[in-house]
Amino acid sequence: MVKFIRFLLLILIIKESVLTQGYSFFNPVADSLFKAGVELFKFGLNSRGHLADTSGGREYFLNAYLKFDSVISLGLNHRTTASYLMASKSLCYLNRFADAGNLLRDFLSKFPESEYVEDAHYTLGLIYFKLGDLDDALLEIDRSIQVSKSDPTKYKRVISALIDSVDLTTLQKLADKVSSTEVKYLVVVKVADKIALSGKYEDAKKYIADRLRYFSGTEFYERLMFKISYYERLLARPEVKIGVLLPERQSLSESILKGIELAVEQHNLNFSPKVGIELRYYNSLDIDRKVLSFKKVPEVSAIIGPVYSEDVQICARFINDLKIPLISPTATSDGLADLSDYIFQLNSDFTTRARAIAQFAVFSLGLKYFFVLAPNDKRIKPFVDAFVDEVKLDSGQVMKIQFYNPDETDLRGYFREMKAVLDSFKVPLDIVGLFAPILNSDFIGIITSQVFYHDMNVKILGNDIWNNFNELYLNRRYTDGVVFTAGWKVDFESQAYKNFVKVFKDRYGVEPDELSIYGYDTARFLLEVIKAGMLTPGEVYNAIKKVEFFGIGRDIVFEDGRVNRSIAILVFKDNLIRRLTQWTIKK
Repeated sequence: MVKFIRFLLLILIIKESVLTQGYSFFNPVADSLFKAGVELFKFGLNSRGHLADTSGGREYFLNAYLKFDSVISLGLNHRTTASYLMASKSLCYLNRFADAGNLLRDFLSKFPESEYVEDAHYTLGLIYFKLGDLDDALLEIDRSIQVSKSDPTKYKRVISALIDSVDLTTLQKLADKVSSTEVKYLVVVKVADKIALSGKYEDAKKYIADRLRYFSGTEFYERLMFKISYYERLLARPEVKIGVLLPERQSLSESILKGIELAVEQHNLNFSPKVGIELRYYNSLDIDRKVLSFKKVPEVSAIIGPVYSEDVQICARFINDLKIPLISPTATSDGLADLSDYIFQLNSDFTTRARAIAQFAVFSLGLKYFFVLAPNDKRIKPFVDAFVDEVKLDSGQVMKIQFYNPDETDLRGYFREMKAVLDSFKVPLDIVGLFAPILNSDFIGIITSQVFYHDMNVKILGNDIWNNFNELYLNRRYTDGVVFTAGWKVDFESQAYKNFVKVFKDRYGVEPDELSIYGYDTARFLLEVIKAGMLTPGEVYNAIKKVEFFGIGRDIVFEDGRVNRSIAILVFKDNLIRRLTQWTIKK
């Protein structure tokens, strides 16, 4: 906060060339003291950017303040008013914000017509901000804009920061206190958005409509009319609903829900039919009752959730009676879709991912021979079995399968055996792969270093646990070219992602996280079929198995199945994790 305030103080820093108020009381002593103070102040600013100065220029600012204070004590002269401003700024850099505020209030009471009043109100507003008095801070910035003779948009950054920090009740009071059109507009819009955040779109619309008179004849009138239209579109009665089933009292639920809400709002602004959200929070004791409650809402055409695989297993007992598609955005356990014809997994299960990297290795990398080295753990066994079966199905050959104790870190013996098999087979190394699924990313360095030291030079293939930049980079001498799977991969430079982040931040005031993207992609996937006119659970059920959807975090392809067949294949190359392809497994 202190750094932010000090940065903003520089925006209106007074230049020496205009530091003469215009009074006829010229005082040569005051002139000399003032110029010395300005030089000390500049030295203070320069020293703050000097790495060797650990004091942050404190001594310079203190001496500058003393110079300016001496000018003030000389009585009214041509440097008096400027000295008030510079003395207050010096005090701010000394962290004496309360003293700086007192000085500025004294200045404003004595010199209400000074040309420095704008700067005084602005600086005083920043001081209130620092001291936590947010409503007075906003009012001072508002007064600064009222007397400003220049473009008031230069204040937008600090105004936005203030408004974002103030609670709804205080903002509503401030909306009626501020005078400048610019500030009033920003406050009114923020209040309306905060009201709408709880789903009260009618109240948000009315709040703006009741204040339109303040903006008649200004550029903000049309903007507010557009905002009213926005809320009217959101208020349109939904013809169909998406059920949402999330665990109660968990932050991940709110992240997923934000993504879903944003996708639905965007749809309702641009497309028909209008879609609503039917939300249920559950716990381990009432999840069965909560999922069955959707039966009483005939508009629900599909359900997003639950989050955890074990909760999906519980819902599987009841979903056949509902005959509503249940789409889990995150569950990854194998066999979930086999529990009910109505269960869909957008997050591919581990067997599907193993098949994907096997197909990619054979058909895209041109590998024909494979070693498998994996921890002896029941969680990994199905992954290994799926990989081996797929390699054989694709006419590849598995030369050796080895399992090590999960606590074992000395794997040299296993690599000596692989080396012996390689020597006996005498096959070119460029068509040989090592599939090494792991449970712990610490094994990235253990495995890749052994490949290097045994001079095997085979293509290393991994599971999602390999998607760990820190470990890959730490062992970059050995990991360049490692290929592995991922349930999702965001291109942070893509325009689609940047647009999503902007809209999300405008809506919620925070950056989206991974789970928000999961919710957003899942809802958009469903909305694609609803937009096409598939409104009943049966219509949605049949349609989502055929739709190919390209999302921000992942693509979704079911191809008449119910487990997402599209897997991100990543590579660590040139010290970066890159997406090689989005692989859709072949039947």
